[in-house]
Amino acid sequence: MKAFLAAVLVLASYVAEAARFPCDGEAPRKSQQDRLLWSYAPLLDAVEEQRINDRLVAFAQETSNQVLVLIVDTLCGEEPSDLAFAIGERWGIGHKGFDNGIVFLIKPTGSAGNRKVFIATGYGLEGAIPDATCRRIVDNEVIPHFKQGEFARGIEAALDVIFPLAKGEFDHASYGRRTVPWGAVLVVIGIVLIMVVSWRSGVKRYARTNKVDFWTAMWLLSQMNRGHGGHRSGGFTGGGFRGGGGFGGFGGGSFGGGGAGGSW
Repeated sequence: MKAFLAAVLVLASYVAEAARFPCDGEAPRKSQQDRLLWSYAPLLDAVEEQRINDRLVAFAQETSNQVLVLIVDTLCGEEPSDLAFAIGERWGIGHKGFDNGIVFLIKPTGSAGNRKVFIATGYGLEGAIPDATCRRIVDNEVIPHFKQGEFARGIEAALDVIFPLAKGEFDHASYGRRTVPWGAVLVVIGIVLIMVVSWRSGVKRYARTNKVDFWTAMWLLSQMNRGHGGHRSGGFTGGGFRGGGGFGGFGGGSFGGGGAGGSW
């Protein structure tokens, strides 16, 4: 009898936990909109949740783009895409007029093939992250990690692509290409050559002034620089971003059906 009661209590607690997700699509109250990772199913530990949420909030503060990571244990009878669009629209992910929001929906419960993920983009980000790119992010970054049980790594690998795409640091056509940035390489080579020429000129000038050969001049200059270097004071100690500051809440963005997903 005790074992039966214990099983009932466990089942009741699971049902209560599952019922937490608002299938009516009701957005959290404005006073609760202090985070961008919402978890209604056990997937990440507390440290992972905090780390990922801090990244999401920092990105929102830096760019005004909002990426919501939503972990659920039910799709409320909807397709993953429909639920992701509905949440993005009703919660207002992104900013009104810019529609620069993304909903990264994850349903990790169920049997193989019924565990779902979908990335939905707001109107304003559909050009930067089109449907085909969302699908590649899911297939290349998310699913391989999720299949190995590396859920935090899968989420963060996707964010590592989504963030620079949303910021315009590279375009979706370049995603996945293993190209050499020749422009940057040539700039670096040019800077190094200028530094080498300048250094050689300085050594030659010192050698002429002090009537010594080139190698002696180079050794003397290196000793002088080493002596000066020992008197430097402490380095930069300014603080970086410290999470927990919030991002001002959801901004009223709209979604029009862009995105893609998959299962594992």
